[in-house]
Amino acid sequence: MLGLTRRALMGAFTIATLCLAQPALADDGHPYFGPEALDLTVLLVPPPAKDSDVTKAELAEVKALQASVSDARKQQAIADAEEGFTPFVTTTSLAAVDPAKLPLTVALIQRVLDTEDAATTPAKKFFDRARPPLVDDTIKPLAKMSKSNAYPSGHTTNGTAIAIVLSEMVPEKRAELMARAEDYATSRLIVGVHYRSDLGAGFASGALIAKELEENAEFQKEMAPAKAELRAALGL
Repeated sequence: MLGLTRRALMGAFTIATLCLAQPALADDGHPYFGPEALDLTVLLVPPPAKDSDVTKAELAEVKALQASVSDARKQQAIADAEEGFTPFVTTTSLAAVDPAKLPLTVALIQRVLDTEDAATTPAKKFFDRARPPLVDDTIKPLAKMSKSNAYPSGHTTNGTAIAIVLSEMVPEKRAELMARAEDYATSRLIVGVHYRSDLGAGFASGALIAKELEENAEFQKEMAPAKAELRAALGL
């Protein structure tokens, strides 16, 4: 009986040790790198001040967009709150491919998303810019508003990075993928959760992430088979 108790204790200790050893993958995804490789707090210019004329103009733009775009465009903007390979390509020719046939591509893009989150989360905290509805209560968000701060736009960052990565895999689709990145970013204005300058910082951040990925050996190793998979599925 004593031996069984010891074995049980040793088993519990081993499980606990394994759980403690791997919290990052469970909680923070599996990024290729984080702020130690790309510190956006020093690479991005600060956002406009809350009481500046620029911010006032940006708030006015959000309200004007919400009042002028069609219901169909609003619905697309709401759908664009989703992140990942499938939501991003939904309005492109890549949407014709069943994502179940693209496991390597979907996994690669998820890691790009994890990388974006790792890079932008510290920057959002550092710049501490409140989202438009928290500054002007006449702006009503059309999608669930994240608890994170506004600057830079995470959706714009990952949309830009995804568009660049996919464009490297299927350069034949570069024009529509880059157009999709811009449209995906504009959705964040339409749903009322970002300012125009958040998007500008997101475009810059996404490009910086994509550039850093070019130098990342692990990413390049995983991109090669994903590229072959995607091109084959598209008949390219």
